[in-house]
Amino acid sequence: MAENKPIIHVEHISKQFGVHTVLRDISLDVMPGEVVVVIGPSGSGKSTFLRCLNQLEKVNSGRIRVNGFEISDPNTDINQARRHIGMVFQHFNLFQNMTVLRNITVTPVDLKIMGKEEADELALRLLNRVGLGDRGNAYPDQLSGGQKQRVAIARALAMAPMVMLFDEPTSALDPEMVNEVLEVMKELSNSGITMVVVTHEMGFAREVADRVIFMDDGIILEQGTAEEVLDHPKSSRTRDFLGKVL
Repeated sequence: MAENKPIIHVEHISKQFGVHTVLRDISLDVMPGEVVVVIGPSGSGKSTFLRCLNQLEKVNSGRIRVNGFEISDPNTDINQARRHIGMVFQHFNLFQNMTVLRNITVTPVDLKIMGKEEADELALRLLNRVGLGDRGNAYPDQLSGGQKQRVAIARALAMAPMVMLFDEPTSALDPEMVNEVLEVMKELSNSGITMVVVTHEMGFAREVADRVIFMDDGIILEQGTAEEVLDHPKSSRTRDFLGKVL
């Protein structure tokens, strides 16, 4: 992917659930290596927008291209496209009947991207990277929420994605576990991987984001650097929202 071309290109997308319009004519480009943090009130369309980027939700109109794949084209091999898009969910989505190690290796092994031995070695490196090198043989129900989310991040990284999508990755965690996940995400942000993060963690946005996007009622109302959006918002709606969360 050329450095001067967007790795994510979103062109006039809209999304409805029945009669309810969730996304309204959104366009956005994300450059390789950019960290974009999406903020906004509940129900503003943030998570739906993120889920459209890997076709967990299908748009009603518009185009989405990620890493050269036309995600919104029904003829695109979506499984092939998703190999390059890591997704970390709010509620971890780990396989409860598999060890931590197997949770990380199952997809690359089943897709024959690598053999079991190579996948095990990679999983151990990734677990060390997220501070869980000694928990490979544990099962998810033996882990804290913060540990589960770090395993979920390691699992996503096992596919060597070009883009990482985070859907409110700390919102299901107890407060004391939030920082351990944010620290892993900060380390990732310094590694050059492209990240789109939906979060309510304004401190993380301020510290890590190249760009902050404020969504409300299905549109991108405002975007800019963290300083521009968080400290000097132009929109009264953005100011009202930040006044309640900062």
